[in-house]
This record gives sequence, structure tokens and C-alpha cells, in this order.
Amino acid sequence: MNDQKLEIVSGRLGKDPYLAYTKKGNPVCELSVGLKAEQNLTIWRKVVVFGKLAELCKVHLRKGQEIFVRGPVSLRTFTNKEGIEREYLEINAFSIGQSLI
Repeated sequence: MNDQKLEIVSGRLGKDPYLAYTKKGNPVCELSVGLKAEQNLTIWRKVVVFGKLAELCKVHLRKGQEIFVRGPVSLRTFTNKEGIEREYLEINAFSIGQSLI
């Protein structure tokens, strides 16, 4: 196994899954999962899913559903419009589940 830290999170989807395809035709789905923190704060995690699981997420998941996600965490960086470098955590999910109740 590589050096990436595995994370398991449980929360609600903040928006409907966004499905796109790479230039090679591989499905990629982006999810936004809200995690409850202390003092009624919400921490948002960006989740990326690839392959058949990405297509299944688009079909079966909707905004507001409670789900759990498991996968390695990566620190991503980008430069915003003002030229400031920002960082965020991204989970590359290989396992996703939902509540049946």
C-alpha cells in the first residue's frame, strides 16, 4: 500500500453528483460531502470517484442523502483569481455506501 492516508467519512451530500468523462472516455464523478463538526459547523470534503462507481453515484445519489466514503486523502493546491495559492483535501473514493433508512 502507498503512503497516502485512508479516510472514512460520513456526511450528507451538499449537491447532486457531477459526472463527466475524461478525454479517454473514463467516467469521473465529483461529490461534495458535508461533515458535522463541533459548534454546529460543517466541514466540506471534495470526493472524486472513477470508473463504474462514478456512474453509479450519478444514478443513485442525490443532494441531502447521508453517505459514507472511504479512500485515500490527497492535498491539492490551486491558485485563485487573485493569485493566492489555496489548498484543500480531496478523497479519492473507492468505496461509497448510503443509508437505507
